[in-house]
Amino acid sequence: MHDTETSSLTSSRNGGVRVQRVLLKESESLRSSRKDSSSLVVAAAIGLGNAWGPYQQAGVTVGHAVVLVIAPVALAAAWRWKMARWNLLVLLVWLVGATFTEVAVGDSAHDMVLVLSRPFAVLVSLCGAMWALQCRPAVVRVYVVAFVAGLTLNVSLWLRIHPTTDAWKYGYGPVVSLAVVLAAFALLTRRKRAIATLLVISVALVSLFLGFRSEFLIVCSAGVVAMLAGRREARISWKRTLLVVVGLISLVAAVTSTYGYLASSGKLGAEQQYRWEGQSQVEGGVLLGARPEIAASYVIIKESPLMGRGLVPDVSHKTRSEFLGQLRAGDADFNERRENYYFGKGLYLHSVLFQLWAETGIIALPGILLPVLLVLLALVAAVKGGSGAYALLFAFLFAQLGWDLLFSPWPRLEGLYLGTAAAAVLYRGTWMWSRVNAP
Repeated sequence: MHDTETSSLTSSRNGGVRVQRVLLKESESLRSSRKDSSSLVVAAAIGLGNAWGPYQQAGVTVGHAVVLVIAPVALAAAWRWKMARWNLLVLLVWLVGATFTEVAVGDSAHDMVLVLSRPFAVLVSLCGAMWALQCRPAVVRVYVVAFVAGLTLNVSLWLRIHPTTDAWKYGYGPVVSLAVVLAAFALLTRRKRAIATLLVISVALVSLFLGFRSEFLIVCSAGVVAMLAGRREARISWKRTLLVVVGLISLVAAVTSTYGYLASSGKLGAEQQYRWEGQSQVEGGVLLGARPEIAASYVIIKESPLMGRGLVPDVSHKTRSEFLGQLRAGDADFNERRENYYFGKGLYLHSVLFQLWAETGIIALPGILLPVLLVLLALVAAVKGGSGAYALLFAFLFAQLGWDLLFSPWPRLEGLYLGTAAAAVLYRGTWMWSRVNAP
């Protein structure tokens, strides 16, 4: 009788424990479900928030405001990674250095906001992307789709307010190319190479026939790297890396020759024929002919290579004359009205690297260069490892960011691109050895 009662009591207790465990699991599942739902909403808000910002010219968007709301969580997500800490450090140095320069030169509050918004946008974009990319795969997918959609909407809204005769070159081209590369990346991971190849070729040809030569070359370069890197071998291979380098050199030579023939013969239209003939006949070839500011920027930089000169620097007549003299030697379309183009509203060097170097000083360079360097290292690792998908993505990012760095003025959303690209490398790329206590 006593044994029966003891057995009954033990059974009752075990049953109670099982019920508690079931209830605990259900509670944990419910909390996890709510957390996932919240993460999905936040990820979508960060991505779609890039569509608009209170100060569009600065590239600061509503998406950055959302990241600030979850700042402790986003910063913790980035801080867990060793290389992310270095990235945060150089960005903070850039931010502090830019503040010091703006105060020292006495720029207006408007100019100071514009200058400080650049490192701020990179910093916040890095933290937000680091958080999103460490979430569950469903959250990552929502973030990526929302990110591209937000960029597209941003361009659309900007072009409505600031219409242009070339919406592809000055708006949709880079964003659509990024979307296509991301789609091709997803297809390559599923071994659907034919469709991925068709997408990449299609967007490259669109840029070619619309006269966006740099974007055509960027997409083609990424496609060639992915094709050569995807030839899988049993082990990591430097031979494949050498093959990719040779392939890229051959691509540039072939594209230059083919494009030169098509443009000079008028098959791509009168405008491209005129531009090619003028740019290819100057000293230094077509690259310097298209961007003569690169050869002339050192004239500005050498006056103050360490300290920045602010957003609207006072450039002496002697320096202006020397700068314009360099342009005259490398620009077939040069005329004296160009002085107002480069010096009429501050300083305009048409290069992210030299522009920020002149404005903020050499202290800004690590913050600009480190994200691009991370992408390059991830690209090399992807090529050595034979990952065609990652080689495509990182080759495109490196070519796009590298081109903007040298040959473009600061794009409005450049901070968003730099920060997000660095996060993609640090977590979803090949820098796994930089991880510290990461899941």
